[in-house]
Amino acid sequence: MAAILLCAWIALVIRSPQIAAEAARQSCKVWSVSVMPTLFPFLALSLMLVSRLDVGGKQGRSAMHALALLGMLGGSPSGARLLSQYAERSRVSQRNIQRCAACVTTASPMFILGTLTGWLGGNAADGYRMLAAHIIAALLAAIACSAWTRGWSNDPADGASGNQTEPHALGFGEAVTQAASAMLNVCGCMVLFNVLLACLTDMIPMSGAAAAWLACLLEMAGGCARSAALGLPKPETAAIMCAAATFGGMSVFMQNAAFLSKTPARAPIQFAARIVAGAAAYCLCRALFGEWLYALAAAALVFITCVVSIPQTPARQRVSFSSLRLLRSTSAISIALSSTCLSIASQWSRFIR
Repeated sequence: MAAILLCAWIALVIRSPQIAAEAARQSCKVWSVSVMPTLFPFLALSLMLVSRLDVGGKQGRSAMHALALLGMLGGSPSGARLLSQYAERSRVSQRNIQRCAACVTTASPMFILGTLTGWLGGNAADGYRMLAAHIIAALLAAIACSAWTRGWSNDPADGASGNQTEPHALGFGEAVTQAASAMLNVCGCMVLFNVLLACLTDMIPMSGAAAAWLACLLEMAGGCARSAALGLPKPETAAIMCAAATFGGMSVFMQNAAFLSKTPARAPIQFAARIVAGAAAYCLCRALFGEWLYALAAAALVFITCVVSIPQTPARQRVSFSSLRLLRSTSAISIALSSTCLSIASQWSRFIR
C-alpha cells in the first residue's frame, strides 16, 4: 500500500514539477509568515499551562474545561496537541477524550476574524457571525459525540493508553521544543496537501466551483480563498467558508491526527464529528445572516445524528488514528520531492535559455 501511494505521488509530482514546486514554496511561505508567528508562541505557553493542570492531583472537569477553552482559542492542531499531552499525563476516559477532541479540533478565532472576514469584505459583523456559527457547531459536534458514546464507560482506566508519564510541570525549554516539533508537522501537512491540490487541479479540467469544493476537502485555507473568489452572494459565501473552516479539510485533519494518534480517540468518530460540525456551521451561518429556516435544519441535523449510538470496542480492536500514520509520513516525502522538482525545473529553465 505504501509503495502504491508513493508511486502515485511521484507520478503526480513529476507530471507537473514546476506547479508542484510552486505549491510547496507557497505553502512554506504561508507557514512561515502566517502560521508560525501566531501559533508557535501560543502553543508553547499553552503546553506549559496544561502541564500544570495535573500537577499535585489537580484533575477533573475543571481541567478538561480549561483544556477545551485553550484548544478552541488556539485552533488546530494546537488543541489536539494539548489534548494529547494531557491524555499522556493523566487518566482520562476514552469517552471524555472523544468528546473533547470534537471541541478542540477547530479553526483559530484569529483566522476567522482576520483572514476569512477580509476575504468576505472586511465587515467585522460578518466575521462575528461566522465565528459564532463556528463555535456553536463545534459544541454541537461535541454533543453528538456524547450521544454516540453514551454506552461507553466513564472510567478513566478505559482511556488509559499504557504510556502515562509522571506528571511534572514543563519547563520553558521543553515547551519550546515540543511546540517546534508540532510546527514542523503542520508545515509538512500543508506542503503535502497543497502540492496534491495543485497537481490535481492542473491534471483534471474542472470548473471554479468544483476546484473550490476540492480545495475545501483537501486544504481548508485554499478552499476558502477559492470560494470567496466565486462571486456568490455574501450569505452563501460566508456559509461555505465557515463550513470549510469548521470541517477543516484533510490537511488539518491529518495535523490533528499526528497528535490524537497518541490517545484512545477513534478516527472514524472524529471524522464524522468534523462532518457534522461543518454541516451545522453552514446552516447556522446562513441563519445568522437572516435565513432562519436554516436554524431548523441545524437542529434537525444534530437531533438525527444524536440518535446513533456506537458500541465501545476492546482496546486491541480500536480503529484509532494510528492507522493514519502512513499518510502522515508522506508529508516528509512530499517536501523532499517538491524540493527535487524545484531543482529540476530551475535547471531545465536554464537549459532552455
